[in-house]
Amino acid sequence: MIAVVFIINMQWGVMLDSINGYETANGAEKASHVASLYLINGPGYPANWSYADVQLVGLAKNLNVLDPNKFEQLKNISNSTLGEKLGVPDFKIFINLTNSNGGTMGSTGLVPNNYSTLSRLLSYVSYNGAPSKLYVTVWK
Repeated sequence: MIAVVFIINMQWGVMLDSINGYETANGAEKASHVASLYLINGPGYPANWSYADVQLVGLAKNLNVLDPNKFEQLKNISNSTLGEKLGVPDFKIFINLTNSNGGTMGSTGLVPNNYSTLSRLLSYVSYNGAPSKLYVTVWK
């Protein structure tokens, strides 16, 4: 009887760890979607923000068309507040913009290291009139 209770408790613990791991991974996935949507769908707030007064970061002039000036301003936002400015305050952020061949055109944020959960989302965008890729990685 004691062995059966022990096995049930052990299995329950494994199941809870799996559920908790899924919820954590799912949270990172949602956070990467939220941050990406803010970046590529609108101008942010205020609409003509600079790194000094931004409340919500957005890079889009039009849907999926990035404003190069805002991308440069984005690089000046402190790593400690970038997640907050993208609507995901519980995560660290790394943003990488590449050309269509994968060459880096710019990046900002903290490169992931020693993370327990991570999600990376790719969005196809236009930057300076050229097809580009915007990678948004959230992690903790």
